[in-house]
Amino acid sequence: MSKKEIIEGYKGIMDLDLTNIPEYLKKETVELHMKDIEKYKGDQFKLKPHLRYENTVERVQKMYENIGIIQRKKKNIQLQEQIKHNEKYNKKGG
Repeated sequence: MSKKEIIEGYKGIMDLDLTNIPEYLKKETVELHMKDIEKYKGDQFKLKPHLRYENTVERVQKMYENIGIIQRKKKNIQLQEQIKHNEKYNKKGG
């Protein structure tokens, strides 16, 4: 199996996978990818701040990540409380 060749994307631009691109096209493909990223940055800069990717999509993604962290912490606390409860009542009955 061949090694994956990935060129990192940028915010709203996906990573570029060169794995199945013919060798003679890779340089041009990477150059186009980098030009797309620069164009994207310019386009984002022209937008009003509240419409930019980092203030729309990224903000919502971070919010959901934080909600997930909080939910996992709460679930862990509930699990620990349930374990303590079970241990307490199992000792009484045994």
